[in-house]
Amino acid sequence: MRLSRHPRADEVLVDPHTHTKFSDGLSTPRKMFLRAREQSLRGLIITDHDTVRHWEPALLAARRLGMATALGVELSTAEGHLLAYFACDTPARRVARALRLDEGTIHYFEPRSAIRRVHELGGLVCVPHPFGPFYPLGDRYFGLVDGVEEYNSWIYRDTLRFHNAFGCGARHRVAALGASDSHYPFTVGFGVTAVPAALDFTKPDWFLHCLRQRLTRPIVLQRPIHRRINYLKWTVSLPLNVRYNARFFRAKWRGYWRQYYYEMISGEDASQEGDAPLRKHPVQAPLGEEGRS
Repeated sequence: MRLSRHPRADEVLVDPHTHTKFSDGLSTPRKMFLRAREQSLRGLIITDHDTVRHWEPALLAARRLGMATALGVELSTAEGHLLAYFACDTPARRVARALRLDEGTIHYFEPRSAIRRVHELGGLVCVPHPFGPFYPLGDRYFGLVDGVEEYNSWIYRDTLRFHNAFGCGARHRVAALGASDSHYPFTVGFGVTAVPAALDFTKPDWFLHCLRQRLTRPIVLQRPIHRRINYLKWTVSLPLNVRYNARFFRAKWRGYWRQYYYEMISGEDASQEGDAPLRKHPVQAPLGEEGRS
């Protein structure tokens, strides 16, 4: 199966998975939206890792440039990453408190707990790059989420040999997304999602409506020349990888000993609790590779 390279006449394109300097990206929200507009995209959603600090700058940039957007965050769980999407009028402080974001360290909830918390906040959840190679969740939670990222241009080419998730949305009856997972402006729009052009993009929950109604369709815009140029990302991303992996192992190490102490004094296995922020054993993360996706 191959994904489409062209939207239909009644569709417009949005890039629902990008990053900025508020987590491990290299640019500002405004520059990312400028690039999206240059690429003739109708919308862009910034999903920085484990933070909501980018929400206000993203909304401001979208409004000034006439672009559609939604509120997003890529959550680090004990098993892999999750994309959480919220309506544009969702209070950032409420989300940060419920998901324990921006507290100076990363809290690794179990995936089921993270999904439940996002749904309780009125948001929707999608699984990004489900089959890796970086922080994948696989297909274990497709039955609990609202969408799956079938194409991620940061990681995959548009062929099956790269372990992408083509067709998973239809098989599991959830929304199917395409995205760039861009960490700097050049790659914005390499992977995108087609949505109906007739949508009212002024509504704060327009993107959530698309996910609920499965109105999304992944589109591949990346070309072979883009892939070759994109190999340069490894040189500019290495400092970011080291920074993220340092935070990853620090949080895991602290969490492991905190949980070990709890089990020692209580005789209970905290890793079996639904809301346990960390698993009993640290999860290995790749060093020297692109740690954030």
